[in-house]
Amino acid sequence: MTTRFFTIFILSVLLNFNSVCQKPYKYSFDGSLSFGRLLAHRNSMRRMVEKNSYSAELTLNLHTDGSKNHHKKYNYLTYGVTINYSNPGNKTDIGNIICSYGFVSLPFNNKVNPFHFKIGLGLGWVEKTFDLETNFQSLAVSTHLNANVQFKIERLFQLKNQHYLKGAILFNHLSNGSFQTPNLGLNITQLQISYSLGFKKQISDSTISKILTFKKHDLTIYNSSAFKENQTPSLRKYYINETCIQHQYRIGYKSGVISGFDILYNPSLEEFTNKRAQCGLFLGHLLHLDKLKIGLVMGTYLYNKKDNSETLYHKLFTEYKISNKIVGRLSLKSHWAKADFFSLGVGYKI
Repeated sequence: MTTRFFTIFILSVLLNFNSVCQKPYKYSFDGSLSFGRLLAHRNSMRRMVEKNSYSAELTLNLHTDGSKNHHKKYNYLTYGVTINYSNPGNKTDIGNIICSYGFVSLPFNNKVNPFHFKIGLGLGWVEKTFDLETNFQSLAVSTHLNANVQFKIERLFQLKNQHYLKGAILFNHLSNGSFQTPNLGLNITQLQISYSLGFKKQISDSTISKILTFKKHDLTIYNSSAFKENQTPSLRKYYINETCIQHQYRIGYKSGVISGFDILYNPSLEEFTNKRAQCGLFLGHLLHLDKLKIGLVMGTYLYNKKDNSETLYHKLFTEYKISNKIVGRLSLKSHWAKADFFSLGVGYKI
């Protein structure tokens, strides 16, 4: 009954409120409540789904004013930071979750009151983790501190003056990237309702932005490092080194198609294949947000795959331009919903 009422309420918000155009305030502050469910993405996770999940968030939004090229190209995107408290619905095995993440919120189009796609990345603290003696059935996470990734589709509706209401559907993920096992990860999906208060009038920048030129093709070499454990009781941490040769074909100001090779020194494979080297071929998309970039790729192994369940791999990464030639990179490699490792590295543009 509670789930049905909450769903009807959210849908009525999305459909019946009047629209609002460009955000008239430089900053806004959100208070949010969410209701949903922990997802059993593995059979061994089913017993951990006991009750519905609840969350509360506090968010500071920084709305762009058009002073930079990418502000207008992305229809006045929003940056910000969020603090989140979650009750995942399982006090015994998981307990409470507290997260904090930075985010970018991208309008789908330049029409009045568009939907936004929000991407958040930060850290999350999980109260109860796997313990061989006291919590051996909790296979989701084995470290208190985990990486936190959140995806959200949201829409804003004006109530009166600087007062707004916001409706959203979100997906929240926590994992340590197999730094310590077991690490099946926590996935929570929820419906969210928010009250938003705008403050400090926005002064739009009406100056004409300079025309930026960019190369249609560029080649970058990355080198990244990681540590991980296998899903075996050896408790050994393996050092992973990854070299990536990546070519980008720039479609336009905002995005590009990427392809390339991954070459890995991966000793965690030795107990399965008796080999440490590994290589793969990938294809993906790169989103440009000024100095910040977000990429997503899918690849396949050309040499030394672990087993048939890991024929394909995926990488979600973010990189930041340090200079014209150097970028820093943070990447999560996975096999579908199963995290392989987080890596940190640098890239050099040839």
